[in-house]
Amino acid sequence: MKLLFKQRLFSWFDSYDIYDEAGNTVYVIKGQLSWGHKLVIYDAYGNEVGMVVQKVLTFLPKFEIYKNGSYIGCLSKEFSFLTPHYNIDYNGWHIDGTIMEWDYSILDRSGYSIARVSKELF
Repeated sequence: MKLLFKQRLFSWFDSYDIYDEAGNTVYVIKGQLSWGHKLVIYDAYGNEVGMVVQKVLTFLPKFEIYKNGSYIGCLSKEFSFLTPHYNIDYNGWHIDGTIMEWDYSILDRSGYSIARVSKELF
């Protein structure tokens, strides 16, 4: 399945719409005012399905992940020089990026590709 993330340009906080290949809205992500980043994820019917909250005052960025109001894990950046690397602690997934930080691969423990994320300007 292919999903398209489209950022809303004229919003006070980070806001995204996520569409499937047919152009149907699958998720809506809305940024909220908080200390650090806070993104709330809604399904196509407006029901909250998840939330990502940045932990502040950490050496490297960390983001707590919540599903239906319950903490399920943390996305944390690893120290690296040229390419960004992240870990997701609740399922063993690992995220590797490119030097421009626009292309990411999400891999499971055995190195199998779960998903790819890439950014296009227009």
